[in-house]
Amino acid sequence: MLEDERNHHPVWRFLGIVLATFIGAYLAFYFVVDTTINRMTDPGYQIRKMERMMQHQERRMHKFEDKMLQQNPFDPAVAPMLVNLVKEEDEYKIIVDLKPLDNNENNVNVKLEDNMVTVSGRVEKNGKKGEQIMNFSQSFYLDENLEADKITKVKQGNKYIITIPFTEE
Repeated sequence: MLEDERNHHPVWRFLGIVLATFIGAYLAFYFVVDTTINRMTDPGYQIRKMERMMQHQERRMHKFEDKMLQQNPFDPAVAPMLVNLVKEEDEYKIIVDLKPLDNNENNVNVKLEDNMVTVSGRVEKNGKKGEQIMNFSQSFYLDENLEADKITKVKQGNKYIITIPFTEE
């Protein structure tokens, strides 16, 4: 009789372990499913989740905007004015900053028509991130009698200086 009790004892122990494992797995599965269903049906949880997602998207958008502002050389908040107009005694000087334009005066166009001076430019850059195209245009209306045939354009370092003489009316 002692032999029978010894032989059956491991079987009962094995069955007890299997039963306890099965009950534990069932309870864990039930807990996870119950928690998930409660979260899915709880409107407060869904609202908080949506708010977190929106805050995350807003932070990403702010980072993107900051990055775009830093890359835009034509934005006055990031860089100084690209085109400046200076009136002197008998001439106007339009000073163009060539740094954002690859220091190339060929990227700048000047047009004078009916006392309206328009300075425009375009530069294309191909890089690792793709192609970037930057355009600008700025117009000035000048009251004086401009001498269009005496306009001079000179590059001095990083500046492109356009001189337009005028006569008083």
